[in-house]
Amino acid sequence: METFGQRLRQLRMKKGLTQIQLAEGIVTPSMVSQIESDKAKPSYHVLGKIAEKLEIPLDELIGNLEMNLVIISEYRLAKGMLSAGEFSGALPFLKKVIETNNGKLDPFEIRYDYACCLLGLNQFREAEESFQLLIEHAQSYSGSPTLLIRVSHQLGQLELKRRRFQIAEYYLTNALTQMRSSNLKDVHLQCSLLLTLAEIQQKSGQLKQAVVTLKMALPIFEEREDIQGLGNLYMKLATSSHVADQYEQATDYAQRAQGCFETLNNKTEKLTLEVRLAVLQGEMGNRDKAINILESIVEDFRRLRRDEETGNTVTELAKLYLAGGKLDQAEEACQTARKLLPTVHFNQAWIARVQAGIAQARNQQTVAVKYMKQAADCFKLTEFHMEYEETMQELSRLYESHDDCQSALRVMHEMWLFNRQAREQRGIVL
Repeated sequence: METFGQRLRQLRMKKGLTQIQLAEGIVTPSMVSQIESDKAKPSYHVLGKIAEKLEIPLDELIGNLEMNLVIISEYRLAKGMLSAGEFSGALPFLKKVIETNNGKLDPFEIRYDYACCLLGLNQFREAEESFQLLIEHAQSYSGSPTLLIRVSHQLGQLELKRRRFQIAEYYLTNALTQMRSSNLKDVHLQCSLLLTLAEIQQKSGQLKQAVVTLKMALPIFEEREDIQGLGNLYMKLATSSHVADQYEQATDYAQRAQGCFETLNNKTEKLTLEVRLAVLQGEMGNRDKAINILESIVEDFRRLRRDEETGNTVTELAKLYLAGGKLDQAEEACQTARKLLPTVHFNQAWIARVQAGIAQARNQQTVAVKYMKQAADCFKLTEFHMEYEETMQELSRLYESHDDCQSALRVMHEMWLFNRQAREQRGIVL
């Protein structure tokens, strides 16, 4: 059976290109050699660039044998967008995956994500129709009880948005009953069901019942050691108890919430210190050890639901991946960190710096310049003056290395003007 590497080699030779010519501006020649010998898998971005160089459609390059790579890549991209709440961006990808899926991906899982996407866009009628079709499948002989519970949960969310609380409560109660009868052990799903049911009860005026439902979730959060979730749950209980005129209970729950958040802050501070130590390890040459430590810390921050701290740590990982020549891993880390961090954040600048470095390693001059400019602008915006100056110097060297001396001088002049203005504002210019 023909492999992708063999297919690429045939198409390259048919075009009359050497490995060096094909690699130029995309990847290193050695990477092309590894791809052709099936020792390396190119990213979707690299595949697109290779198809352009060969002057053929991407589908022709990949062929039916490797079409799964594109479908899986597009599905993962859509899932990432769903997680980030970018429903309008995810929808076209999910539609395409539904149309092109050749059976390698679970069609019902894709349609579930598609229906959730419609719900996120408040397209209630279309979402309901999609969920009802999934209910029919889940209730059939070959259906999955987990899918039935998850769909019932989403239908409850849909009716909650419509403010049809009685119907919403029916779906959530039914989902919890199904979960008990099927002996399904999924604490995350169980917590989500209980919290949604409590929200429905609270909004429909069943305040005491909402408190009872929230209390049912307490032991699950304690068992999971989810400090953030437990703190949030105690706050919900405090609020619900206060509204129900149970002031003593409300005070007790509020104090417990405070204790959870103080513990969480202590753990966060400890992990932040460990990140600094790992970064120092990397700077001293122990790159692999630093990467292992940081990858572990990322998982710890994720368990604590600390998005910004996770993003900061993933940014440090991206720097180390780039330094070690792991370009695909560095690129993936940049995309992950960018989603986790606020739009205006000094590490968004570092992400752009790393992406510029990736582009330089791939001989993509225009892309490298674009990201280096983004990094400089972000450092300036967040008032990291030293990093701004270093980035502008790097941008100037980048122009100079491609014999664009005029642009190199312009960048240095712009940096000098900014530094002068900054010093004047601080009153240190003679």
